[in-house]
Amino acid sequence: MKQRRLLRARPDAGFSLTELLIVVAIIGILAAVAVPKLLENLKAGRETAAINSLRTIHQNESLYNTMKGRFGTLKELNEAALIDSNYSNGTPVSGYVYTATEATADQYCVQATRSTANTGYKDFNVTEDGTIRFNESKTPSPLPRGEGSPIGSYQGGSGSSGGAVATPPQN
Repeated sequence: MKQRRLLRARPDAGFSLTELLIVVAIIGILAAVAVPKLLENLKAGRETAAINSLRTIHQNESLYNTMKGRFGTLKELNEAALIDSNYSNGTPVSGYVYTATEATADQYCVQATRSTANTGYKDFNVTEDGTIRFNESKTPSPLPRGEGSPIGSYQGGSGSSGGAVATPPQN
């Protein structure tokens, strides 16, 4: 008799299938909201890293110009130990590939082009005056010298990226 009483008094342990399905549905909804925001933050971070890299390259171009009396290519900046070799050999750095289209005694242009369309929304360049310009598009393409909007004139936001935060292109 004592044994029967113990068996009946024991409550069922664990979760029901309905409770587990509700938890899975809540996790799915949270993931559906969080993942796109995470991807946008990653794009904004890559764009900010590209802008900061171009600022550093501009400072190093000025230093190279002071040392040599002319601006240098990315390869020459690397050989002078002013930038990392990844910038000069075409390896993507934070999702951007850096190229120097020209380097003469009085001018240069360095481009930061997205390695894939998912890297960000903008491609950038910097010239000898230190102005960083961007072009917003769905497909990556090098930004020619003098083209694009200066990042200070961008109306899409502000912050450490100089106003060039990741926002989906309108075209």
